[in-house]
Amino acid sequence: MKGILLILIFLSFGIIGSSQQVPLSSQYMMNRLVVNPAYAGELGFYSASLSYRKQWIGLEGAPSTQNLSIHGPALKGKLGFGLLFFRDIIGVSKENNITGSFAYRIKNDKRKSTLSFGIAASSVFTTNQWSQIVTTAENDNAFSADSPQYIFPDFSAGIYYKKEQYYVGFSIPMFLQHKLEGSSSKYSIENNFNQYNYLLEVGVNFKINDISIKPSIMNRYLPSSAYQFDLNCIIDINNKIGLGASYRTKDAVVGLIQLHVSDQIILGYSYDHSISSLQQYNNGSHELFLRYDFRYKVKSFDPRFF
Repeated sequence: MKGILLILIFLSFGIIGSSQQVPLSSQYMMNRLVVNPAYAGELGFYSASLSYRKQWIGLEGAPSTQNLSIHGPALKGKLGFGLLFFRDIIGVSKENNITGSFAYRIKNDKRKSTLSFGIAASSVFTTNQWSQIVTTAENDNAFSADSPQYIFPDFSAGIYYKKEQYYVGFSIPMFLQHKLEGSSSKYSIENNFNQYNYLLEVGVNFKINDISIKPSIMNRYLPSSAYQFDLNCIIDINNKIGLGASYRTKDAVVGLIQLHVSDQIILGYSYDHSISSLQQYNNGSHELFLRYDFRYKVKSFDPRFF
């Protein structure tokens, strides 16, 4: 277990030290604000979401993430605003993030479409609890005290296009790189295009009577690393219950369920079964999701679609 914890610590350095990434979620389809700031206000009314994810159950030091967000329109839907708060813990590293999103939306009533451009600015608060590390040498000064809290900025940008039966989104979330300098124990900020996370999502909606079939694909590309994609499909029955599955290349297969408790409340649960090399060390990942829509009598797209 100690060896696995140390491996996770170095993995967390790879995420926090070299490039900033949005914490993994298996239910981003219900709240795309977490991956694309251009989604702010897209539903036509304010919507608040809360999620909790516990990854790789049974593996010491595995990631856990809590997420709270709210977004909605302004100026008759021409603008969108959003706030996102998340807390991410990996090994001995803890990170809190506060993000404000802004979107400018161009509507085409004739085509029944919307084109949105979004930007976001973040304040990131991170600490490393070195004293929790168990070392082979007693009283190791390098791990005798925790790090101070570091605060640094980050930025995101995105585009989102939607019609009644399909959508396309492209974003570059949190594109600054924050490197931990081992000699000084301080962070430096860099901008490296090879460390950008490029996300491209495409989805469609087929409706047969009271059943909606919503396949989508999320492509992730990091030039300095490997290409990855999620293949998703959700079947929504009469706006009451949604059943879905996802395949994430070289990582996991996912099953999820969504319950539309009312016109305003959606509950979700997903389970990830790991298919990576970590499969033998964990019992999968769990994620809970809650969304509340402040629905008013306004002209807007049905939130059950996208």
